[in-house]
Amino acid sequence: MHFAVPATLLALLAVAVPTKTTAQSVPNLSGTWVLQVDKSDFGTMQALTSRTDLFDHQEPKLTITRKILSAGSETTSTLVYAVDGKPYKNMAGGSELTSTLKWDGQTLVMVTTVSNPQGEATVTDRYTLAADGMTLTQARTVVVQGQELKQTLVLAKQP
Repeated sequence: MHFAVPATLLALLAVAVPTKTTAQSVPNLSGTWVLQVDKSDFGTMQALTSRTDLFDHQEPKLTITRKILSAGSETTSTLVYAVDGKPYKNMAGGSELTSTLKWDGQTLVMVTTVSNPQGEATVTDRYTLAADGMTLTQARTVVVQGQELKQTLVLAKQP
């Protein structure tokens, strides 16, 4: 009987004290983010004239309203997701996107497939928030027709 009290106490502590296996804190990406064209690397893909993202992040829900100006054409899309590893479908610029989102530590990883006239493309975006919370870096890898293209997009948080 002398082990009953410690076993009960351990069981209560296991419930009361969070362990490292519980969900870790992830950054909140909410805010208005503006592309810093001069600090971004578009690789071999066409540079954007401007882009503004409005992130509404209520973990695990994430809604991004994105306005892009490129080659004189403006596109606005509202993209709705949850960071739960399940597929979410959205429309952007006339294309259907299927995306899954998950956290890799403090980095948000978004894998999107999109069909286009050249076939299916897979886009992997890794969003990393700077320690000061004012810079969001989007490391993008696009795989299409067996080619891998890379971009690094730098966005600044607006006051």
